[in-house]
Amino acid sequence: MKKLLFVSLCVLMMVLAATSLTAQSSRDRWKYDDYFPNDYFSKDPTDYRQHVHVGEVIYYMRLADITPLFEEKQGAGDTLLRLNYIPEFAHPLFIQVRRHHGQIRMEWQKGTAFRGHISSSMHMEPSDTGYVDATEKQYYGNSWEKGILDSGGRELTWEEWDNIQQILTEIDFVHYKHVNGCWGFRTPFILEYADQKKTVAHYTECPDEAKEEHLAKLLVSLVDPHYEDMVVYSVNKKNGIIKPKYPGGEVACKQFVETFVRYPDDALRDLVEFTANLDVIIEKDGSVGYVRDVSWPKSPYGFSDELIRVVKAMPKWEPAIRKGDTVRCYTHITHKFTLPEKIRPKYGNPILETQRDKVVWERIEECHRKLLLDSSDKGAAVCMGCTYYREFLLENTPVTELDATDSMFYQGDMPNESDWSTFHDQTPVVSHPGDSALKYLYQALQLKPDTETLINLYLPILQLEYNLKKTHNPLAELPYDTVDGVHFPYSYFLNRPEGGTFDNSTNYLGETSSSFFWVDAFSKDLTKMQEPVLYNNNLQEDEAIFRFSFFPSFHPPVSFRVVKDNRKMTLYWKILHTEYDPKTWKEVSYSVKEGHQSMTATQYEQFLQYMENVQFDELPRSHYFPMFDGAQWVIEQVTSQGFKAHFTNVAGKSIQQVYSFLVKLSGEKLEYVKEY
Repeated sequence: MKKLLFVSLCVLMMVLAATSLTAQSSRDRWKYDDYFPNDYFSKDPTDYRQHVHVGEVIYYMRLADITPLFEEKQGAGDTLLRLNYIPEFAHPLFIQVRRHHGQIRMEWQKGTAFRGHISSSMHMEPSDTGYVDATEKQYYGNSWEKGILDSGGRELTWEEWDNIQQILTEIDFVHYKHVNGCWGFRTPFILEYADQKKTVAHYTECPDEAKEEHLAKLLVSLVDPHYEDMVVYSVNKKNGIIKPKYPGGEVACKQFVETFVRYPDDALRDLVEFTANLDVIIEKDGSVGYVRDVSWPKSPYGFSDELIRVVKAMPKWEPAIRKGDTVRCYTHITHKFTLPEKIRPKYGNPILETQRDKVVWERIEECHRKLLLDSSDKGAAVCMGCTYYREFLLENTPVTELDATDSMFYQGDMPNESDWSTFHDQTPVVSHPGDSALKYLYQALQLKPDTETLINLYLPILQLEYNLKKTHNPLAELPYDTVDGVHFPYSYFLNRPEGGTFDNSTNYLGETSSSFFWVDAFSKDLTKMQEPVLYNNNLQEDEAIFRFSFFPSFHPPVSFRVVKDNRKMTLYWKILHTEYDPKTWKEVSYSVKEGHQSMTATQYEQFLQYMENVQFDELPRSHYFPMFDGAQWVIEQVTSQGFKAHFTNVAGKSIQQVYSFLVKLSGEKLEYVKEY
């Protein structure tokens, strides 16, 4: 007998252990049996999708610490009813109505969490912070703080209880399926009912309007009459909602998005495409409400953020209609970001593409991406035009002076030297670089560039127009050579062609850029010396001003100015001393030593003789020889005939003779002038 009892006990323990393991496994997987019997809401244990949807409501019940009801026993005449209501974008409500000893009391709790996005993945499990894909371990949903936002309770009147009881009679929980699901956007809830005879629960996503939905709205209205205004509906076959409509329909909605959406710059750089998907709430007044990203995989490069920006700027929609009333309703907006057609010119023979070509076209594509994002980007337009401009110069260089593998090609064979005379009549594969340069430089002009940019483009545009035989000159009436605050016109030290004769032997864009550099450098030091600007002076016939500026690399800059006013001649000089930090070599301070003295008629005549030896009127505006070190010599002359200047870094004997004469007159010890 004892042996039989022992065996029975062992079997019982094994059964209990197996049951416990099964329950624990189920709890670990679905966590249903915290609140309901395992697989209570599904007859098919493999229906993972149903498990996830029901588990979603249970998840929010757990966050709010709602007490499990299913195993609670009721006494004779007692009734307990609970609604676990989880609408999207509204605080979840947990309402409990209990009849006990002839009294009816309603208590409610409002959870802190808002319902997040739950994917329709077939293999998902609830966790403490959301839902995790069982295979990919990807997180869905949002992490919410546990707890109750607020709570309350009151006694119900018998009239209110009778209204509830009447609907309960119509529902007849005993004959209801435990679960009634419909896929898509949902406002799910669980109704729980218990009396002395039974304890049942019913999960639904598509409630019957005359039964479950009627009961749910009645209970909610007893807590907060305005709560229902927060609920967001979705359109499905059963609820009879007329979906919201964009003004003009879906085609107009798509056109609005395509017109205003901008391709993320980084995505253009990396040539990435993406389809962004958004859930959008259209409010009762038709305005765009909450917008959330439901793209999967997660949107990279800010694609969804850009689509959200455009959607939030939409005009009002025609709101959704439910039973003649406007309601908040979901809609779905998707947009595929497709890379625009590249503008990269196609060579006739791509095999001959060189490394130089790749660098050039990478620069062009970068500018093009910026212009796609913002067509008013003046800097990108200028850069695009300048790049094409240089390619135009390179392409028009005689073949005998250029490696054939280092040029742009057109459809067919490389033209020989004699073919260049008809070059402009050929039709390129995509576009002519000269035409392209004009297009983008014109675009920069239409954006009203600053004077400096205008000057920088002036001669290149004239060169392009001349070589391409264009007749329209957008710069004909625009000033191109005056900038306040500098001591020379910005493009002055460019040797301009006489009579508008341009060719491709000179890169005028590079020349003007170089002129900018020197003008800024000279003006910086002359400004510190408080030297006046001379080029815009208007002098009388018996007046003249000469200035001789010397800018060495490792010695103080010097400026001599000879001024003739009627019969009075004066020499002014200034020496700029600058202190630098020995560690960083940054400027710390500067000082100017200056002086002046009258010149005799003999000294002035000797000075003019030295100037005649220089043959100043015959000198070009600039003569620069590339070198690593040296000095810059700038001579200016202003008379009643106008202004002329000459800049060079390789001063000859005649120019150095003038400087030596002025140093001697000043009495300053500037022996280093002779060293350069």
